[in-house]
Amino acid sequence: MFRSLSLAIIALSFIIPSFAADAGAPNKSFLWEVKSGSNTIYIFGAPGLGNPDLYPAPFWAEAAYTRAQVLAVESDLTDEKRFAQDSAGMFYPKDDLLENHISKGLYEEVYDFHAAQGLPIESSNHLKPYALALGLLNKEAKTVGLDPGYDASFYFIAKAQADNKPVVEVEGVKQELATLEALPMDLQEELLKSAVENAAQGKWAVELQNEVAAYKSGDLDYYTELDLKSYNKMPHGIDVRNKLVESRHHALAKKMGKYLETGKVTFVVLSLGHMVGPNNLVEELKKQGFKVERL
Repeated sequence: MFRSLSLAIIALSFIIPSFAADAGAPNKSFLWEVKSGSNTIYIFGAPGLGNPDLYPAPFWAEAAYTRAQVLAVESDLTDEKRFAQDSAGMFYPKDDLLENHISKGLYEEVYDFHAAQGLPIESSNHLKPYALALGLLNKEAKTVGLDPGYDASFYFIAKAQADNKPVVEVEGVKQELATLEALPMDLQEELLKSAVENAAQGKWAVELQNEVAAYKSGDLDYYTELDLKSYNKMPHGIDVRNKLVESRHHALAKKMGKYLETGKVTFVVLSLGHMVGPNNLVEELKKQGFKVERL
């Protein structure tokens, strides 16, 4: 859950504990080549969380980046001042609180969770439901050595800056947050309730650890099953997935088409959640007439 929006990074501090990616051997990776005539772009499906041992990226991803002339990321989060401005919508105003927007029962669950963890409820009182849910995911991730600061976009942006390659945004923080802001409050409550329960039971830590082997081996089927299982746990999870993930793919595919039209090889870093599950971006790209191959 949440890996589809690169929102693991946007959360307060959206998959890999300690392991070293072997950049010297061509292992399977979550990399897709997209072609239109003689023009090519690459899409790298990246986890939203990581640690220093995750890099360099897998061989084929590094090779594709080297060939690319332009880097595209979902959101460029390296400008902290701009990020702070763009993400201000995650918080309620000073005179408003979370408890004014969610059911009494859910707020009691949130309060009890904070008490059990020794956390002051004041630390979360001004967060909107989706933002608190993301914050809980990040907190759980850090217990197994993960950090949103090691998302692939940060890694490749640093490389692009060193290589004097231009960096463009596919969507941007404002657009990503607008997708969450548009989520009806009942669905935001489902996200938050699921987050509180998973964090309280330690389920995310186990799940994150299980993903290590799947990511290293390039097990796409595992991530497809995980994507569906994550949303199916919620009463209206299919609706949540449609609004947060599927509904964006038509526009994303159009954007990939624009990159292809430039004639420049573009290396695109997208959250892996876009590339798996039903009605994914790969399927949408093929519908729009592009040739797509996983490398």
